[in-house]
Amino acid sequence: MHPEPDDIQILISKYRTMDIEELEASINDWEGKNDCSIQQENLAIAKNELEVKYKEREEQIELLTKSLTSSSRIGRWISSFKAVINQFVDFKN
Repeated sequence: MHPEPDDIQILISKYRTMDIEELEASINDWEGKNDCSIQQENLAIAKNELEVKYKEREEQIELLTKSLTSSSRIGRWISSFKAVINQFVDFKN
């Protein structure tokens, strides 16, 4: 018995809305119920979505790291100083 394409799309959509921790818990649950082919397919889909989320997280970390290393320390100090001045001016008003 194979799931219908609509059921698979619903399952994929559900997994995409989960965060990594929820998805890992779901995978652990599916691995514990490893007794039919549908569950094997669900497990494979969940693992694939988890891999996609890990790749997205890694890309975000790399982007943030590049952003931080490309900005100069002096530029960050100036930005911080401006933010403090702006907050002070807003506080006075």
